[in-house]
Amino acid sequence: MIDPIVLEVIRCKLEAIANDGAKNIKRTAVSPAVADSGDCSCAIYDASGALLVGGGAIVIHFHTGSNGVEKILELHGDTLAPGDVFMVNDPYSGGGFHAQDVYVHMPIFAEDKLIGWVGCSAHMMDMGGSVLGSFSPDATECYQEAFRFPPVRISRNGEEQGDIWAILRNNIRLPDLVEIDIRSLISGCYVTQQGIIKLAEEYGADTLAEASADLIRLTEVEMRRRVELLEEGEYSFVSWSEWTEENFKVPCTLTVRDGKLTFDYTEASPQSSHYFNSKPYVITSLLGVQVGATLGYDLPLNEGTFKIFEVLCRPGSLLDAQPPAPIGAPHLDVGMNASEVGMHTLNLAIAASPNSTARARMSGPSAGSGITNHTLTGIGLNGKPDGWLMLDGGKVGTSAGHDRDPGDTFYEGLGNGAATELVDVEVVESWYPILINRRGPREGLNGAGMFRSGAGMSMEYVVRGTDGLSMTLMGNRERVPIAGLGGGLPGAVTEFHIRRRDGSIDPLACHQQGIPLKEGEGVLIDCASGGGWGDPLDREPAMVEADVTDMRISAEDAQAVYGVIVGDVRSTTELRAQKLRERLDRAQPAVKPLTWTADLRLAAQGAPAPLYVGVEQHGAVAISTRSGAPLAVSPDSWTDGCPTIEHFVESSSDVNVVAYLDPGSGHLLAVDVRLEGAGRSFNTAPKRWTEAKAA
Repeated sequence: MIDPIVLEVIRCKLEAIANDGAKNIKRTAVSPAVADSGDCSCAIYDASGALLVGGGAIVIHFHTGSNGVEKILELHGDTLAPGDVFMVNDPYSGGGFHAQDVYVHMPIFAEDKLIGWVGCSAHMMDMGGSVLGSFSPDATECYQEAFRFPPVRISRNGEEQGDIWAILRNNIRLPDLVEIDIRSLISGCYVTQQGIIKLAEEYGADTLAEASADLIRLTEVEMRRRVELLEEGEYSFVSWSEWTEENFKVPCTLTVRDGKLTFDYTEASPQSSHYFNSKPYVITSLLGVQVGATLGYDLPLNEGTFKIFEVLCRPGSLLDAQPPAPIGAPHLDVGMNASEVGMHTLNLAIAASPNSTARARMSGPSAGSGITNHTLTGIGLNGKPDGWLMLDGGKVGTSAGHDRDPGDTFYEGLGNGAATELVDVEVVESWYPILINRRGPREGLNGAGMFRSGAGMSMEYVVRGTDGLSMTLMGNRERVPIAGLGGGLPGAVTEFHIRRRDGSIDPLACHQQGIPLKEGEGVLIDCASGGGWGDPLDREPAMVEADVTDMRISAEDAQAVYGVIVGDVRSTTELRAQKLRERLDRAQPAVKPLTWTADLRLAAQGAPAPLYVGVEQHGAVAISTRSGAPLAVSPDSWTDGCPTIEHFVESSSDVNVVAYLDPGSGHLLAVDVRLEGAGRSFNTAPKRWTEAKAA
């Protein structure tokens, strides 16, 4: 192993080089999505394609580049040479998240020996297909979506391949804009490549290779140590992705065993004729960033993090689609949902693990499945056809943490998966024929709880200076909200509306294209949010009153949901006690109600250990930590002893929000979001619990 000080110096230099590459992309690109919002990344890989380090805002990009390097080595490994530059965008053949996220990969040589790779990616405003922007909710096969490249050389031995560029220009709209943005990726790769070559000259190629291997190995060793602190067993969660009236199952069972995490998604719905089918490498990339932020928050994000878990998906399913299934947005609705259910299971495991260092970082999962981006096309301010992506709808409200209210407009409470910046209003209005009237946090209830979720973005803009635009919506969470944890309520759902010129307001379904917008008409966006954490009746009254003062919620909402009468402490205490009694009166009896008996107390002997938020295991008995009421005997689910309230909060007609109550107090232990008629969506089964009765 290399001297630790030298290793740390090399690691820091690698990070600086990757960040320089990402900054160069932003400086060179033209489109606001890249140059201003920062929707780009630059990552460095070893000679085999293993992730070493990344730079730029889109951290979730970093590991997707390994997919491209591995495909390049498979197809072109025998013919690689200095000066080669590859481009790839096909999710079915070495691409990144989707066809618009073009990757440029450049091999790095030192003394004619391949020592590594750099991969730069950014979102392009168009890559061909049936609609400008290449997001096509109406597409039923991948051939209708975008012009897809497998890994192809755009430069060979330093000589640019003009034929490839000609093919690209001939198959996309806005070719001048897109070409400049792709060339910004080449620029970022070149800056990074030169930095790595200089580093190899400074320390020697062999030392650099050894340092790279050590960085990955040390991260893996420490991550495995932290996984070993988790209670072995199985933890499961199910959610659904929507397409207007259709529902698609996205389940995950996490198995913790022998220092490894296995996220099993094999029971997901079959692949769809819609554009949100996904691939395992996409789920792995999304999930790895969040696993790293939760378990390895103080460790470098490299291949070592990804080595401690595996993702299992069934070929032909929604999460491992096969051609010609459309795959225009594998990282959005379904992909983000898959990472969320995976992180929900990991939080279940952490909650049941008394020795886990990650307990201090428990948080609701990402709210990324609520992202509601949309594209606009038409005649631009310059009188020519134009189109762009509105990233503002990606600013969804963050799920609550176990000890804090999170930010309002970023989908992750932990880590930094995709921290794009909002483009300045003046920049947007100078580029495109719209006038932004309002942009800020959404008012009203979101994920209520002892700690509430972020608000999410609310925005309104008006079409101006053009005869009309065409809009494509790519939203989700319009019916099935994101669940909370520990008794927290589910989040708000997505809402899109058009304000007509006569002042009337029409709602819009979240997956459609070709929506006409006339000059003077307005678009209203209210982004979804994640769920809350803990019972809303446990929220500090002063925090509720502050939300009322800040006009986040109304005084009526404070009273109805939080049991707080603003300015009246005594009445608040009485109202909260009344609400707890009303819950128990309204609830259905437990599936397997328990009362303390001599035999049950005998079975409950043993040191307490956490089982879920607010639930402890005592011997073979699950007990509410608040009231001391018995809930279940091993190996039954602890929820079996909870009175339940179906349709606990208002939701769409096919969604059932089910509350599980502490039978001794009426407080919320869990609030489940499920489809009508479906069973419980979560389960906690550590080995310590399932084997307790036998022991």
